[in-house]
Amino acid sequence: MDNQKEIQNPHTFFENEFQKAKLTESIAQKRFNMLAIGRIIAFLSIFGTAWLWNDTGQSSWGIGTAIALVFFLGLMRLQQAAKRTRNFQRNLQAINEDEIERLSFRFKRKDTGIHFQEKNHSFATDLDIFGDYSLYRLLNRTRTAEGARRLAKWLKHHASLEEILMRQEAVEEFKTNPKLRQSWEATALLHEHAAHQVTAFRDWATETLPDSLKSSLRWRFFPLVTLVVGSLVYIGLIPAWTLILSLVWHLVILRRYQETLQGLVNRTTALGFTLAAYADLLDIADAAPYRSRWWKQRQTLIRGSAHLLRKAGVLFERLDYRNHPFFALFIGITTLWDMHCLAGLEKWKEANKEQLNSWLDVLADTEAMNSLAGNAFAYPEHTVPQVTWQKDVYIETTQMGHPLIPKEKRISNNFNMNGLGHTILVTGSNMSGKSTFLRTIGLNLVLAQMGAVVSAAKFACAPVRVFSSMRTQDSLEESTSSFYAELKRLRQLLELSDEKNESPVFYLLDEILKGTNSADRHKGAEALIRQLHTKNSAGLVSTHDLELGEWGANESYVHNFHFRSDVENGQLKFDYQLHDGICKSFNASELMRMMGIDIEV
Repeated sequence: MDNQKEIQNPHTFFENEFQKAKLTESIAQKRFNMLAIGRIIAFLSIFGTAWLWNDTGQSSWGIGTAIALVFFLGLMRLQQAAKRTRNFQRNLQAINEDEIERLSFRFKRKDTGIHFQEKNHSFATDLDIFGDYSLYRLLNRTRTAEGARRLAKWLKHHASLEEILMRQEAVEEFKTNPKLRQSWEATALLHEHAAHQVTAFRDWATETLPDSLKSSLRWRFFPLVTLVVGSLVYIGLIPAWTLILSLVWHLVILRRYQETLQGLVNRTTALGFTLAAYADLLDIADAAPYRSRWWKQRQTLIRGSAHLLRKAGVLFERLDYRNHPFFALFIGITTLWDMHCLAGLEKWKEANKEQLNSWLDVLADTEAMNSLAGNAFAYPEHTVPQVTWQKDVYIETTQMGHPLIPKEKRISNNFNMNGLGHTILVTGSNMSGKSTFLRTIGLNLVLAQMGAVVSAAKFACAPVRVFSSMRTQDSLEESTSSFYAELKRLRQLLELSDEKNESPVFYLLDEILKGTNSADRHKGAEALIRQLHTKNSAGLVSTHDLELGEWGANESYVHNFHFRSDVENGQLKFDYQLHDGICKSFNASELMRMMGIDIEV
């Protein structure tokens, strides 16, 4: 963008782009309507001149028919272009409406990413990575299935330090081109079912045609023999039954390939349109002006790919012609159309199957990067985190807030942690912000380690493996209680922390061992923290157990912080600020009184 002011005011940019698209759509719609009237006139002219030609026999009317037909086809082409422009502008309106709503943390798109959730993932469930109100919905600007899967992968798996740094560079570059990013989205939306068939296409590209069928593809040229036979029959040199016999042989040849062809068509219905959509996106990607290292690595992989992918799409579209009875009867059988399509696809596969995955990977990466850049553009107050190599857990933040809480409601905190074997105990009353604070740290670490901007004034960290245990639930299917489920979760943490050759584990444990009595909970929590002290890990534990805090005050590797609440005029007040030491004020009794429970009785 040339206008720096617009970049700094995303709401203004989105509103302006919405209005521009609305105006352009109106113009395109008027053009579409005028061309439609022109097509009707041209269509009637074809029939009128043809009737006069037939009635009068004058060749001038025949020329008029031809001219009217050319006009009709030309107008049809222009109308299709006007329709594409109109739909493109409608898509831009939808995109900017979505962005405006997203600025207020209202998500219009139905895709919650919940199907990407993994059971027993180290942090995704606890930190709201997927779901109705999730990090995925905040970030997601992908418009194809491949892109959505890639964004989900980035969210679930931390990148290497080198990849993080390259993504950060690319985010800053992509961020300054919001119109190009929106053009990508609008183009993908022109194809309603874009990329739904790509998995089938990937599978097909790895399959090999049986040798017997592959060698028999040369029979696709047999229609030339049939043409010669037909010519000889026409001039009376040979009997007509030889032509019939030749056409019967066509049916025999096609029957041999029937199962292979039908299986291919059943799996790839409308695949041609899907590949056309990807080709359009590859054209945009190939022409993108980006110069970052991350982008250059990918752009070199897709040179000329749009043309090749579009060629495969055309072959699949041609293969679909076999579903039309008249075409199959009069052209398909006589020309062995299916075999020519199959031979073309096999030739394409042989030449391009090695590059195909690279092309699709670049498209998926581009959509995921568009999502990170779109988020950075929408929230200019967020910062690029400084991620540096360090063997220990290292986190240093200033004014860090929850990325899923609106700016006007967000309470930010400073936080620092350095070293291995340390545990920060966070005590506090109900609703004071302990769980939200744990998620705030976790979400910002996830963002930092996927290359995104974070919700903080300053954020520095070293690579860590985030692990959380905050929402353990019982399972009827596995006949386990919530307490046993939590124990299994904690065992997973201990096993991960034993891996010395990996980056350290940063754990977030909320109200651990809450499913048992207070004595066992206290002993178990102490034992767990002692054990984690000796491992490749560090992290936070929230608790209501004041005795655990008192114990921790006497241990050099345990540090106490708290969130407080105050009662003023019979109402609870929370500041949601992190304070040193153990919490001294709790509100359970007051909350029960407010709910009508007289604890004095």
